[in-house]
Amino acid sequence: MLTLNSVEIRIVLGWCERAESSPFPQEQAVIRRLKQNPAGNGMIFSRKELGVIMHWAEMETRGHYGTEKYLLEMEAVLIEKIENYLNQ
Repeated sequence: MLTLNSVEIRIVLGWCERAESSPFPQEQAVIRRLKQNPAGNGMIFSRKELGVIMHWAEMETRGHYGTEKYLLEMEAVLIEKIENYLNQ
């Protein structure tokens, strides 16, 4: 389990916007959890949920040519945090 703070949650909410119409139950479950946290407080996520969030991050930060990443500093820090947790 990994805790994401309120700033990180706001970033994740931005990443999940495209996934709101996703037919995949795992994505819908994470979106539901995020929307049940209207105050944007920190949240704890499982490894499986973090995998979904990383998928969103990759979709949102991939460059036009599919190889370069255009990241804001906070996005880069969050991605690194999640990747480090998933690679443990």
